[in-house]
Amino acid sequence: MALILIGTGVSFDLTLAGLEALKSCDEAYIETYTNPVDEAKIRALERACGKKITLLPRERLESPFLADRARTANVCILASGDPLTATTHVTLVMEARQKGVAVDVIHNSSIYSAAPARAGLQIYRFGRTASLVNPRPNYKPSSSLDVIRENLARNAHSLVLLDTEPRPMEAKAALEMLAEFDNAVVLSRVGLPDEKITYGKISDLAKQAGKLGTPPFTVIVPAKLHPVEEEFLEMLK
Repeated sequence: MALILIGTGVSFDLTLAGLEALKSCDEAYIETYTNPVDEAKIRALERACGKKITLLPRERLESPFLADRARTANVCILASGDPLTATTHVTLVMEARQKGVAVDVIHNSSIYSAAPARAGLQIYRFGRTASLVNPRPNYKPSSSLDVIRENLARNAHSLVLLDTEPRPMEAKAALEMLAEFDNAVVLSRVGLPDEKITYGKISDLAKQAGKLGTPPFTVIVPAKLHPVEEEFLEMLK
């Protein structure tokens, strides 16, 4: 019996290994709170693997439920991107192993690699990742902005992940939070057919937020650009 974590990639494109695991497992679940998935895609995957895929709410995912089920069955959990990158489910792995349950992880593409690549930026020039949260009453953390400031001081690019709860953050809200910085790359729906990538001054991008695509968004705040990076980004203007 085993717990199998399957990455769905940045555009819900499972690897062959992931699809085979789904076909052979006893129970299949999916979490979508980290990145909403079109239900039609889930239904199509069900037809492809011949299995019912059950939506698992966050509170169930973060409980002993999966590890307990995997003690008597082969259980698959589908996670956005890569199961152990950005969408981090390390605690699931630890809990299962503590209960004597075998764990297998089937990796896939992650926003950590896809966004820099799609923007033509050199991945080794990125610093710490920042996360912006949707505004909430009496809650306005500034630590993400500190991360970006520190990265820029070291001439490092910043990958900025946007909150998905209670709904995916819009580009306009993110750009308003990032107004103190100069330039940004706004990436909409990375890896999907309607992907849109735009580069420019943050003040200008905020004025045309309605033309930047639709959620989910990812933002990159670049440091000083290498000539090749700059040439690539100029093509996105």
